Amino acid sequence: MSLNNFNLILPLLGISFLSLFTSCNNGYYLQEYNNYNEFSKIENTRLMGWFPVELIKADAYNIKNVSYLGTKCVFGVFDYKDEERYKSIFKADHYIDNTYIKIFHSQIELVKDITPEWFPKSEYWRNKNNGIILFDNCYVIKDSKKKKIYYFHPEEESTIFNGKMYPGIRKTIR
Repeated sequence: MSLNNFNLILPLLGISFLSLFTSCNNGYYLQEYNNYNEFSKIENTRLMGWFPVELIKADAYNIKNVSYLGTKCVFGVFDYKDEERYKSIFKADHYIDNTYIKIFHSQIELVKDITPEWFPKSEYWRNKNNGIILFDNCYVIKDSKKKKIYYFHPEEESTIFNGKMYPGIRKTIR
């Protein structure tokens, strides 16, 4: 191998190593859509994988979703116009019980360092003791005053709460 070939291979190996190193971190992937029409035109279904798609109705706008590959954690929000579209989803008999509210609070606390600026901080959630539902593996709450729906998909790993192990979100209630 000549010195010229070696000088070419070394930078290529360095670039390959750096791209592998940076792609394996817990980087985030942010998706934003102005309205439902824009959101519904996503052609690559893999890009919709972290959205609770059935929850997002035709009146939705300002749709934001950030996902973290390393923890499989997702935060999302959208504004809505028509309260009636969501009544059947957010009925009182769909609310999670106190045990799962405590689990939710502990899970939201675990990720407080990666919560996006547009998503309510853990202090906001401490006062939410009802109105939270599980929908498509996400905790979801509707803020009727602001006309916003927030959703959170926690880490999929199991959670320890009060000394007891609770299953991750994929094994919970579904």
